[in-house]
Amino acid sequence: MYQDVSIMDVFTQFDPELWFGVIVAIAVFVLELVLYTKGIIFSKGDKRLQAAKDAGRMVIAKRVRCRYKDNAPDHKTINRRYCAQYEYTLNGKTKTKQIVTTGCEPPYTTTLYYDKGGKKVFSSYDVAGSPFELVIYIIPIVVAYYVLLAIGYEF
Repeated sequence: MYQDVSIMDVFTQFDPELWFGVIVAIAVFVLELVLYTKGIIFSKGDKRLQAAKDAGRMVIAKRVRCRYKDNAPDHKTINRRYCAQYEYTLNGKTKTKQIVTTGCEPPYTTTLYYDKGGKKVFSSYDVAGSPFELVIYIIPIVVAYYVLLAIGYEF
């Protein structure tokens, strides 16, 4: 009923070209992770935040309103998305900024950062992640596919 399969059988079952493509995909993924952890790719928000801190372009904002939505409709787990409205004064004008967090209630006061002109205000919650970081998972697969095509592997 069950066959004994050794690891060598698994490796020899597929063509060497396919394993070469897998190795290329892993190498590209590792390269992307190294570049990501060193801050070379996908670090625009962090660099912008650090530049604002270094230049002293910061303002303290106070929370004026906070609401939440339960993401788990069965109410068995606490999975909330908080939406807080903060009020701050910049260049003599009072403005508001909305910050969305998940899991825990946002603080009563937070530090907001702004660009040179003061038109764009952002917080540390805004630069936490980017949907473009999914590219890290897609690029190795695409590269491996084209490498396999280039060396003549037929699908």
